Amino acid sequence: MEILSATQHRALDQATMQEGDISSLELMERAATAFTAALMRRLETKDKPVFIVCGTGNNGGDGLVAARLLHEKGHQVSVSQAMIGSPSDDNRTNHKRAEAAGVRIQSIEKNASFPTPPINAVIIDALFGTGLSRPLEGYWASLIEHLNHANNTRYALDLPSGLFADSTSNGVVFRADHTFTLGYPKLALFSQINTQYVGTWENVAFDLAVDFVEQALSTPNTVNLPTAMKALLKSRRPNDHKGTFGHALLIAGSYGKMGAAIIAGRSVLRAGAGLLTYHVPHCGYEILQIALPEAMVITDEHVEHVRKIGSLSAYQAVGIGPGIGQAATTAIALHDVLERFDQPMVIDADALNILGENKTWFKHIPDGSILTPHPKEFERLFGKTTDDFHRWKVQLEAAKTHNLVILLKTGYTSIATPDGKLYFNHTGNPGMGTGGTGDALTGILTGLLAQGYAPVDAACLGVFLHGLAGDIAAAEIGQESLLAGDLVNKLGTAFLRLRTVE
Repeated sequence: MEILSATQHRALDQATMQEGDISSLELMERAATAFTAALMRRLETKDKPVFIVCGTGNNGGDGLVAARLLHEKGHQVSVSQAMIGSPSDDNRTNHKRAEAAGVRIQSIEKNASFPTPPINAVIIDALFGTGLSRPLEGYWASLIEHLNHANNTRYALDLPSGLFADSTSNGVVFRADHTFTLGYPKLALFSQINTQYVGTWENVAFDLAVDFVEQALSTPNTVNLPTAMKALLKSRRPNDHKGTFGHALLIAGSYGKMGAAIIAGRSVLRAGAGLLTYHVPHCGYEILQIALPEAMVITDEHVEHVRKIGSLSAYQAVGIGPGIGQAATTAIALHDVLERFDQPMVIDADALNILGENKTWFKHIPDGSILTPHPKEFERLFGKTTDDFHRWKVQLEAAKTHNLVILLKTGYTSIATPDGKLYFNHTGNPGMGTGGTGDALTGILTGLLAQGYAPVDAACLGVFLHGLAGDIAAAEIGQESLLAGDLVNKLGTAFLRLRTVE
């Protein structure tokens, strides 16, 4: 699904009205009806009052339509309309319709006393939506602060007021527990810092000119949906065998960090690779032969860390980094692998930190390789950034410059490709914020590459399955108790669930 800017959403609205020969008022009714249905599913009961704070623009108009529809469905609804300039024509019409239906609407004049929502009501923010071009200030900023301090559950209609759709927001922003974004997702929803304002969120689809999005709106940003990920899955034929599914080499582990190698290796095989060979320091030999008997093990000449890698010709994919440390001889071994392996590989963890200290080595990385930094590793590789939007720009530029797939691990992991695309993942949960889950991802990606998945497909599918397995594990044991091993154990269930997506 495409991620659209505020300007693109406005163009889409115009195209929808022209294509369907409908008015802006009818389009507003369509959008607000979809929002109301989504809200009612979340409320589940009519016993909880609804307090809607509207503006005078289109977002406020959506809120007024929702107020009328909720009232007609038997919900106890009250509306406070902030008189921020003159109401738009559609807003004015829906104000009259809501009042005629019996909705009680109170005006909030500038500098008046703030309204007090009922104690047990949910608050709906329909003040500004995507219509802001500058930070909120003065009385209206104070109104939002007042709502933020109310001890009520808070929902945002489209975007929390004060939040910019396409850039970093400054100033006061409504703090929603949940956001219902209309039509298509906005880039701001994927920013780490905006989670405090957005809360959880869902996309509320309604009838729009989809062909216009595909044909006329060019956007580099996409959300990976389950149907698209299912389409990437390879099928297995009756005569396939372990050789068909590829032989992966995993260069991992050092003294005291063999757990990273175990987690990564189990993930390689759970992701479907036919064969796995480890290259580990000698101290890891017995550990791996016991922990993962399905894998083969080659030991390095050094006891405690990797120093010299043998022939690479037998392998379809190489993953390097989990737990290898940053010894000087390990750095030399990484440089040697980069120069000798000529297919896309997965580079993670300490291998990234070594690269951060040796940036001239980028020219040796095989084209299409997948780099998997978290934000701190990303900073070491590509420099400091001012915010998420800046970091996404740097991520895209680096992917294009070096002809790599750069996977930035955050709550909504982003995947930048050499052709200038940025894919966002929406599976996963905070319970995965524990040691070893990154090693699991490295293993999944390596296993998919070994099977012949194209690097971008492997990155998108691997991150999706990684998050989905984490979600399945968290649903069973809770986020607090989730371990990386629990995620790996649920990879098979994740594959099965994805294959059954409608």
